[in-house]
Amino acid sequence: MFSYTISAAADIVNNPWFFAIYALVVAFVLTQSVFYLVKSLRRAKKINMDMNKIKKVISSSALFSILPSIGIFVGIITLIGAIGVALPAIRLSIIGALQYETQVVDTIANRVANSSTGMSWLIGNLDAKTFVTIALTMTVAIIWGPLFCLCFYRKVQPKLMIATKKDSNLGNIIFAAAFIGMVLAYLCVSIGQAAGLPTNIASYYNLIAVGVAALLMFGFDILITKYKQSWLENFSLAFSMLAGMAVVALINYYNPTAYADMISVNNSASALLNALGGVL
Repeated sequence: MFSYTISAAADIVNNPWFFAIYALVVAFVLTQSVFYLVKSLRRAKKINMDMNKIKKVISSSALFSILPSIGIFVGIITLIGAIGVALPAIRLSIIGALQYETQVVDTIANRVANSSTGMSWLIGNLDAKTFVTIALTMTVAIIWGPLFCLCFYRKVQPKLMIATKKDSNLGNIIFAAAFIGMVLAYLCVSIGQAAGLPTNIASYYNLIAVGVAALLMFGFDILITKYKQSWLENFSLAFSMLAGMAVVALINYYNPTAYADMISVNNSASALLNALGGVL
């Protein structure tokens, strides 16, 4: 039965059509990027822009794309064991976010398994219904931003331009509010997980990663603003994210049973709650 489940899951997540779709998506994005790069360079030459500055922008943009992709690659590896290669590759290569994708998969796995095993439960238990649920939830939850831009951007953008002319800080305020809200949401999840099992180091992994990343971002901000190291602006976020993950990986490497123990305790608590619910 176990081997049949694994082979069935492999047929679902490794279907050749998924890889064909991924190849088409990547080809489209790369073609679009090259098209606008060439068009922008031609325009820059036409208006006599400084080519040294343009080369600097291109090189810094390339580096900024490579560094965050390391974290994204780690996320793809994390998701491969649960939902295969093609879907995580499509999501994280184009529109997805590392934190969002992993959280969606983990949440759905918990609901389907009725436990706190998270993505680890999907290994050997993934079926077509669960896979479709994961893919659909990922898509529906994140598609509204692009759809809004596609349908309403031209109508909303002039009004936003008028509003920003009246208050030049409005755009920065909106962005800061959205960013702070997102950070607080993940911070609350981290604190909740730590409070749920305060005696286990694994329950603090998310909080540790957040703390390390925040401290590094604070240090980078000091270097950028006080010591005029403006070149760090393109790398501070990527370095902070990778450092947070690296610290947690090192802790888990030297204490590999912590996560398994946390899962075991959470499963026991879930089973007890389910039993009580049945009695009541």
